[in-house]
Amino acid sequence: MNTGGFSTDVERVLDRAGQLDGLSGTAQSIFTELSDALAEAGRCWGGDSVGQSFATGYLESAEATFELVKALPGQLTDVGGRLAKHAHIHRSADQVIATGTSD
Repeated sequence: MNTGGFSTDVERVLDRAGQLDGLSGTAQSIFTELSDALAEAGRCWGGDSVGQSFATGYLESAEATFELVKALPGQLTDVGGRLAKHAHIHRSADQVIATGTSD
């Protein structure tokens, strides 16, 4: 779509949106591997005073990061879907402008 000062390469946006599904799958694989490794390792820093001190400074931020990584695959899929939706909106608007008709 090109309206003089603004243009959208719809096919390129759709291509990039589709690539996010693949990235989502990769992110899911990474999360699964990370999750399995962390579960296997357990609380490997130990239960002594040094280990407890480490856990105090580590666990909260580690768990927050874990939740962010866990959410990433779904977020990538969501962004890809939104990009595709907006690309189709731009394509439809371009068609209306060019022909005076819509899908």
